[in-house]
Amino acid sequence: MMRKLVVLVALAILLITEEVPSSQANAAKVDIKNALSAGKRLIAHCRSKDDDIGAQVIEEGSSLHWSFEAVSETLFWCNLAVEDRRLSFTVYDRSSGDDIGGNFVDWVVMDDGAHLALWINSPEPIPRHKWRSILFAPRHY
Repeated sequence: MMRKLVVLVALAILLITEEVPSSQANAAKVDIKNALSAGKRLIAHCRSKDDDIGAQVIEEGSSLHWSFEAVSETLFWCNLAVEDRRLSFTVYDRSSGDDIGGNFVDWVVMDDGAHLALWINSPEPIPRHKWRSILFAPRHY
């Protein structure tokens, strides 16, 4: 009985002290939530140098999210569109050293633009990028 206990304790110590694999330590996630009014659909096309998330339609109240392994030069940007407005900006930059380079980056898209959600530091998303109007009709997806 004592021998089984010693073996179990040894296994528990090994599990506790085991290093986190680098792929888990570098795991990152971006979330873009459509918080536009009146049932407006948000079109988002996000990409990095190596990965293209593709054009996605995000319905009101829904989110687009993806996970990836972030290295020092990982950078994602998105082109957003709703009705006659467009917006293009960096949504994740590991090398930035600010709030868009962490393991979890949340964006909330509202009628006035894209807001960065820092839920720990601020209960309200912080405005970061304003919409710009365009003169031609948007593509419908």
